[in-house]
Amino acid sequence: MKRMVLFLMICMVAGSLYAQKYAIIHSQNILSALPEYTSAQEQIARLQEQYQEKLQAEYDALEEMFQQYQKDKADLTAQQRRIYEQQILDREKEVKALQEQYFGQEGTLAKTSEVLFKPIQERMQDTVRQIAESQGYSMVLDIASGMGVIYYAPQTDISDLVIARLQGVR
Repeated sequence: MKRMVLFLMICMVAGSLYAQKYAIIHSQNILSALPEYTSAQEQIARLQEQYQEKLQAEYDALEEMFQQYQKDKADLTAQQRRIYEQQILDREKEVKALQEQYFGQEGTLAKTSEVLFKPIQERMQDTVRQIAESQGYSMVLDIASGMGVIYYAPQTDISDLVIARLQGVR
């Protein structure tokens, strides 16, 4: 009798596993097929190039300032050298702050990228969700750049069950 119950339970679990449908996408291929995504990439590349040129000019000016200091150093008093060195250090901090302003995690380039790419990515995710729901897929995995699961049927999520059992174990 126990074997029969165990056999039925195994059959039910196996049956439910086969009933679930999964799909795979490659988001980079999808996005690169969209003209608006390619256009956004080009805008970001142009902006990055502009910022890089501005930053290079600032670093060149800083290097020139340092070379001038090295050349004049012997003729300066100790007080003048300290002032000049402090000016160089201050200028270097300004240039690094500018670099962070352009290229940092909260920089202009990152914010512009988010503004340009987020609507495109959201549109793709909405489309994947619609297709998954209409085709009966329980989960859609993205194989591009390790993005992972981009859609799943909420009924397949057992997080609440895990939490309940963990809290009951305390």
